[in-house]
Amino acid sequence: MANLFQNIMGNDDDFKINDQVIANDALAGLKGASMAYLGATLESSTPEVRRMYSDFLTQCVMAHEGMTGLAIKKGWYKPYLAPEEQITETFKQAQWVLNTNT
Repeated sequence: MANLFQNIMGNDDDFKINDQVIANDALAGLKGASMAYLGATLESSTPEVRRMYSDFLTQCVMAHEGMTGLAIKKGWYKPYLAPEEQITETFKQAQWVLNTNT
């Protein structure tokens, strides 16, 4: 069992799960949940069900906002960079992913 956790967390130069990867996965999950709750809200047949889904949607949006704020604070997301710098950062990240997964 310890070997499984070592493989997941990365024991060598292979791809390692770190806080940034977990945050990106959480953001992706929250985005998907938000989209699902929005669709459910719009398709609800009764006001009570619509209100319930709308409340869940609000919770997902607030969680996404908090996670995005954390990612910006930690420097994982840099939304205020110039577009050219954002492309450079994205390219560097893509190279890192390709080099660690080969």
